[in-house]
Parts: sequence; structure tokens; C-alpha cells
Amino acid sequence: MHKNLLRASAVGAAAIAFCGVISVSQASAAQTCSTAGTNARIQVMTGIIPEAQLSVPTCVEAVADGKVRGKATVNWGFINDGQSDMTSKRFTSFKVTTRLESRVPGGTDVVVNSKTCDVTANINAAPESSFTCVTPALTLDPAKQWSGDATVVYDIEGDGKGPITWQLTGSPLMS
Repeated sequence: MHKNLLRASAVGAAAIAFCGVISVSQASAAQTCSTAGTNARIQVMTGIIPEAQLSVPTCVEAVADGKVRGKATVNWGFINDGQSDMTSKRFTSFKVTTRLESRVPGGTDVVVNSKTCDVTANINAAPESSFTCVTPALTLDPAKQWSGDATVVYDIEGDGKGPITWQLTGSPLMS
């Protein structure tokens, strides 16, 4: 129990630190993102591959020329206990689908653009890194509210369980 609490704390701290980096590096673009730790999990892996710490903040971002786009950044790190296999294939597949959604005030979200990014090669190649999947930008309609959302579907190498679907919490609305 204590070990899981420490791991959860580590995932939360990593997510908070990463969101701080987003805020600084994207100072020129207005954005709103899901809160740190909202889209975070520890995934048990097979064999002697360590557990994966995953966090995926979702954002909506206003960019140049009056445009808006959805964004999800997959952050990962594998726990290395000194005996872990840090070179083996970890995932058969790891894909994130990022969505840009709009709504009229009081209405429901409508997906207006999306993009699926295959992160499999990236996540298998590096024990710790990140990958950002961004939708194509659309013209920002100020009469609507905008949000970014995403879904991750991954399949752990060698576990025999098939794909796991992770529905992420979307960003807060941007007006």
C-alpha cells in the first residue's frame, strides 16, 4: 500500500512539474489544460519490464491568426529498480486520438477536428520522454466555447489481454 502511495505521489509530482513546463514554454499561446494528475496512471507491465508512469494532459490552445487547436501530450517514465529490462519492447501499440471540440454556450460538445498519433515507436525507444499530438487548427469562433479532449488506446506487449482504452478528462472550456 505504501509503495503504491509513493508511486501515485511520484506520478502527481511529475504531472505538476510537466504542466509547469507547458505554462512556461507556451507563454506566447493562450491555452487551458486539464489539471495536473487528472489524466495520470501507473500501468503494471509484464515480465521484468518496470511499471509505466503515464500522464496525458489535454489542452485547447489559441494560436496565431485567430485559430484554435486541441492538444494532448503523452508523458511517460518507466520505474527502474536496477534489475529492470529497460530495452525490451513495452507496447504492441500505443495511440492517442486528440480532439478539438466546440459548443454553443449551454450546448453539448461537438468534435470539429481530430488527429490520431501513433506513439508506439517513441514509447518503446525511450524509458522517459513525451510526445505531443495536436489537431489541425481551425478558425476560432468567439461565439463558441472550445475544449481539447483525447483517448489513448494501448496494448501491452506479452500480457495477452488486448487493447486498453483510456478515456481522458478534457480540458476546461476556453471562450
